[in-house]
Amino acid sequence: MTKKAVTYARVSGDDRGNEGRNLAGQLAMCREYATKKGYQIIAELAEDDRGASGASFELEQLSQVLEMARNRQYDVLVVREIDRLSRNLAKQLIVEEELRRAGVQIEYVLGEYPDTPEGTLMKHIRAVVAEYEREKIRERIERGKRLKVKSGSVMTNGANRSPYGYDVVEADSKWVLEIFEPEAQIVRLIFSWYTIGFEDGRLTIRGITRKLTDMGIPTRMDSGRQTGGYKLRKWGEWSEGQVANILESEVYRGVWHYGKRGADGRGKGKDPIAVKVPALVNEETWQLAQKRREENRLLASRNKKYFYLLSGRLRCGHCHHSVNGEPNQGDKLRLYYRCKATHTGHIANVRCNAPGFSAPAVDNLVWDWVRGLLMSPELLQEGLDARLAENEERIAPLQERLNVIDGLMEDNQAQLDRLIELYIAGDFAKELLLDRKKRLETTMQSLGQERDRLMEAIQERILTPDQIQNIHAFAAEIRGGLQFAETDNAAKKEIIETLDVRVTLSVEDGEKIVSVECILGEENLGAVSTSKCSDRGRKSSRLQRRCFQIAG
Repeated sequence: MTKKAVTYARVSGDDRGNEGRNLAGQLAMCREYATKKGYQIIAELAEDDRGASGASFELEQLSQVLEMARNRQYDVLVVREIDRLSRNLAKQLIVEEELRRAGVQIEYVLGEYPDTPEGTLMKHIRAVVAEYEREKIRERIERGKRLKVKSGSVMTNGANRSPYGYDVVEADSKWVLEIFEPEAQIVRLIFSWYTIGFEDGRLTIRGITRKLTDMGIPTRMDSGRQTGGYKLRKWGEWSEGQVANILESEVYRGVWHYGKRGADGRGKGKDPIAVKVPALVNEETWQLAQKRREENRLLASRNKKYFYLLSGRLRCGHCHHSVNGEPNQGDKLRLYYRCKATHTGHIANVRCNAPGFSAPAVDNLVWDWVRGLLMSPELLQEGLDARLAENEERIAPLQERLNVIDGLMEDNQAQLDRLIELYIAGDFAKELLLDRKKRLETTMQSLGQERDRLMEAIQERILTPDQIQNIHAFAAEIRGGLQFAETDNAAKKEIIETLDVRVTLSVEDGEKIVSVECILGEENLGAVSTSKCSDRGRKSSRLQRRCFQIAG
């Protein structure tokens, strides 16, 4: 019978400047190889992994490769070479073992690795080299960037990605920021309108946004000085986010930072490096702008005219931006929750068409769910039981991978024990022993590190008896304040904040869906157009399932 094959290609951030790393080229080589072998290609899967790590298992196309293998949909996986599958030894071994258990063989276009001890050794050596290359590439790139920045050079991902108001130019073998006066004038105007005022007084961020738009001032994308990305707004149409970013950026006071978010992009890693650049506003003006921003944040939270139980806790399920409370003062006052991106000028490059949700209806739905959850220990336990069952389903593939790792570690330990026995018996030279021992220990170390990461991921998904007991105790503690909260909005809001309630508003098949989660669990509340109960909604850890009708 003709063997069925799947081809897999991957590119990552480590591949800049490397030949043969493009997806189309990889797939073409795999296709040619499979055709020569007489395989029937049933899928070609390409992974652009430049935002992730080659050591990560959380890759969409790789997950599909493994899922199709478990379902016995193909016989051979064709990959250009080992480092396209992984640049991490543990990951390569685990993926190969999972595929082997599913009856799938891996064939590499560049490199033959027969199923012999020698073939396995060569494959492991290649995987170790790939892992070493990945770490060295990352280290070399980061070290090179930091050295350039310490010498006074700025790094902006290209000359067309400089901060608004500047050009990136080369001077004395360094990249530096040079003031671009047409945009610099706009920056100074923004700070002046915000800190000093215009005609009737100081302008708000929204007022500045409208004024820039009314004046037809081109944005970076309008003028063609910034490429990449996309713009959904009209020519000369600004967003509040663009104005806020300018007012907050330290570059305009003359300080540009590299690595402010950390070496890993999440606020961790090496300390940021500051580089002096030409300032567009003086220090006093910049500090006044920061002071006013903080004052406005405090006033906004204190002086809200209307009560929104869930303010600051809602997200749009369509564009994932924040949702704000908004009054509609027509013939009758109505309060709504609307996605911030539905309004022109609020968020750059985003225009959302999500409908508004009646704020009182959403508040009541969420509060009823929270109250029911806290008032009924039986209902809470029922939901926890459902969550335990769902967690077991989520953990199953991780547990399977853990079993693969344990099996591989046992095999490597057995090889190491056998190696020592052969050496003691005099059948193995000391030099060969030390070399092979080092390779086996490297493999086991890599597998052990992956096992630790996997155990941590599994533990995060497990609810222990002590945790369940603590959840019930926590619910009982909050339960005491429910009666008082029914007539006191501040107390009600405090409970919502204590439970860290988070809400997502979306529309599915014409129905408004309110998805709620808190530290006790999560729930989908369907907003249906009739009183008939609908059991629709996305899969989630449900502590309770009901149907509600949202008006408006």
